[in-house]
Amino acid sequence: MTSILSLGLRETSLDLLQNGMLALDVVFERITENNFPHSCKTLLHYQALLIGEEVANPIRFAQEAYTHDKYISILLIDDSNTHTKIKQALQYSPFIGPTVQCISNEIGQRMAPIVEDAILRTSQRRSFAKIKRTSFSEQGFAPNILEKVRTDFTTKALEEAPIGVILISDTGTIYSINRYALTLFEQSEKNVLGNAVLALFPEETQGKINSFLLDSYLRESKKVVEVKWSESSQYWELSLTPINMNAASNYKLLLLNNITAPVIAQKRTQAHLEELEELNAHLARVNADLDTFVYTASHDLKSPILNIEGLVTSLEEELGAESTVAMDLAHIKKSIQRFKQTVEDLTAVSRIQKSSEREATLIDMNDLLEEIKQLLEREIIATGANIELNAASGTKFRYPKRDIISIFYNLVSNAIKYHSPFRQPHIQITIRLENGEFHLVVQDNGLGIPVANRERIFQLFKRMHTHVVGSGVGLYIVKKITENNGGQIQVESEEGMGSVFTIRLPEFGTKKIA
Repeated sequence: MTSILSLGLRETSLDLLQNGMLALDVVFERITENNFPHSCKTLLHYQALLIGEEVANPIRFAQEAYTHDKYISILLIDDSNTHTKIKQALQYSPFIGPTVQCISNEIGQRMAPIVEDAILRTSQRRSFAKIKRTSFSEQGFAPNILEKVRTDFTTKALEEAPIGVILISDTGTIYSINRYALTLFEQSEKNVLGNAVLALFPEETQGKINSFLLDSYLRESKKVVEVKWSESSQYWELSLTPINMNAASNYKLLLLNNITAPVIAQKRTQAHLEELEELNAHLARVNADLDTFVYTASHDLKSPILNIEGLVTSLEEELGAESTVAMDLAHIKKSIQRFKQTVEDLTAVSRIQKSSEREATLIDMNDLLEEIKQLLEREIIATGANIELNAASGTKFRYPKRDIISIFYNLVSNAIKYHSPFRQPHIQITIRLENGEFHLVVQDNGLGIPVANRERIFQLFKRMHTHVVGSGVGLYIVKKITENNGGQIQVESEEGMGSVFTIRLPEFGTKKIA
């Protein structure tokens, strides 16, 4: 059974790993930051440590774990928006070794093979550590028996180790090679013993290998090389350990680890991130162009519309109400009004798209409701709408006033516009503060929204009812303002009974990223 220790790992990441590692007998043991120090003392019982996205300072925990166990693989799993920052910090952090690796959860299912490789590397490191540090107490052993036991153990461990091990002389001649290394080179033992180790590698790689074997290993403990075979390329991690330094002849252990899978996964991740960055930059440019077009078009159209409206008004005055074209002129004026409304809506959308942080003011909800009533006075009188505010007396909160007026104006206007013909419109506005969020609720007893159309109501120029005048922009503006401030909007509705719109906004200046 393979045991993995996890700290602060998000549920979605844990599910991906569990589903991707079903073929292995893996147990994930979750711990908290409070009991992490105790768990560090038992790291020998685990094959990997995963420090997840919910940990505020993952490098600190990695440092603590590394001081207790320098062989266990430690993976820092983070979000795409923090991955680069943590990866860069990891490069310059003290008390961190090569056993610590940083990956982004954005690679999804490809996390599983990276974790599997980390488990294998933990086993490899621990096996090699046993080879290097094995010492038996001589008590109870005759010298010849102790030497035989030590030799047998070393031979068996080297042969079965899940890492390539080659014993070479100081001139690079192969004296011994284990099974894993033979598999890497696809060679038999009799074909390689006594030959130069460089001859096993492709010619174009031999220069880098030779430089590492001569003296580079003294400056860098590990070297990653790309080994290009005729039909494929692989990435190997090399390390070199001198042994028997006091003897007349020096010998070295060359360790080979095939890290192709994690390197390719990392390259793919980097390529995806670069592709996403390029796509985001392209979308930003497209959105900027669209915003500029909408803004320019809406402003350039105003003057011609006003000119046409003025001409029609002059014609009406000159021809008189009894003219045969009076009705046609009335239709033209209605069309102009709808056109003007569309242009005004486009201007509002453009303003919302271009909006940035604005200065917040202290808003009194009672005063704000009176402003809304004045703006909609004609509609309220025509329908007999009753608007009720459910909030504590003198309720105030700090927010950009234009945003709040736009939200309530559009929601209340829609509630009146789409009222039921069978009852007097009743609109209830509720405001409360919960857990640092403003909850703004507008409930009506109007026509309601069909279930099939509920997801479409916030789309630009989408209208669910066509029997009243409208452009389908109001709810889009409400949603955009809400999201620009880091909030959320949801709707509950029953067709024929009414709708409830609930908006949750963080306190201004504490914008949340969903």
